[in-house]
Amino acid sequence: MEIDTDRGRAAMGTTAQRVDGQAKTVVTSATAFAEYAAGGRARRTEIVVAAHEREGIPDHFGRVFYQPILAAIEVAARAEDPAAVLAEAVEAAELTGQPRAYDEVAAGFLAWWRKARLTAVDCGATVLRVGGVELTVAPHLAVRGRSGGLQVVLFHLKEAPLTRDGANAALRVLAVCADDLLAGAEPLVVDLRRAREYRLARNTNIDNLDAWLTAEAAAYASHWHSTAP
Repeated sequence: MEIDTDRGRAAMGTTAQRVDGQAKTVVTSATAFAEYAAGGRARRTEIVVAAHEREGIPDHFGRVFYQPILAAIEVAARAEDPAAVLAEAVEAAELTGQPRAYDEVAAGFLAWWRKARLTAVDCGATVLRVGGVELTVAPHLAVRGRSGGLQVVLFHLKEAPLTRDGANAALRVLAVCADDLLAGAEPLVVDLRRAREYRLARNTNIDNLDAWLTAEAAAYASHWHSTAP
């Protein structure tokens, strides 16, 4: 746990813009880290081993599987006919498992989007350092609500439902980075296949949450190094 003195707020890490001259660290995405933190022993090992397999291979199956549907969602959020945009992405899916996954993700996004009645806006990306791990934090979407409030959004795309612990991990990472992503924005995580929103509960013990995530970052780094090829 570190204190961000520039912003006068507590943070479990520091964004890359404020980290200078430090040793090279393990790098993973915010979504992968959240899944790792909330996962069981077998799933955690799968995540780390898969990350090693993807390293240095831009077109690895694990990297590109969801890229087209995520790109389509970004376009759909700004389109007059989002269903048509997503239908094209579903039709073009060709990798093993993609057609069903894309169909479920598209249906969930449309159900959520139509109900939420949001407007897409631009946001940035950043890197958050937590112990020996650097988390790439790039929201899948940023939105403005009907009341004018801003939100930065990460999507859960997997077939298995998002757990509350997994959601809380992703939400806290977004919250720490919010000012670097979109000033004034609140964090939001959406389990797209189930069109379910997650926000941090008002009674969440942030100190305990940060302590857990800091410990999980240490575990991820150790796991990464111990499984290196």
